[in-house]
Amino acid sequence: EDSGKPVVAAVEGLAIGGGLELALACHARVAAPRAQLSLPELALGVIPGFGGTQRLPRLVGLSKATDMILRSKSILSEEGHKMGFIDAVVLHGDLLTMSRKWALDIAFGRKPFLRSLHRTDKIGSLSEAR
Repeated sequence: EDSGKPVVAAVEGLAIGGGLELALACHARVAAPRAQLSLPELALGVIPGFGGTQRLPRLVGLSKATDMILRSKSILSEEGHKMGFIDAVVLHGDLLTMSRKWALDIAFGRKPFLRSLHRTDKIGSLSEAR
């Protein structure tokens, strides 16, 4: 999230645990239909250690994030889009093309860039996630 260039996650297949946490650290997330997303660490007796417990609530709200994390709930990309942490769901064959388009749109100001939100008090504690 501190990159001077936009970083967009292209999620195809599974983004589980650290994979989802890495995607949450990106400026945007584009996923293929039915990609599986989860933070299963609590079911394994550990806490998500790469910032998922900080980043997910900032994207979807505390209630939805708590439900997903505490239950180690696995969801599909379509539900992640409805929740607000998957920015777009695109066909498998278009995933990389659309992810690059998102990055270019952010770079050229056609889509919002998380860095513009760093002025708000909500984002100030993202350093806790590192």
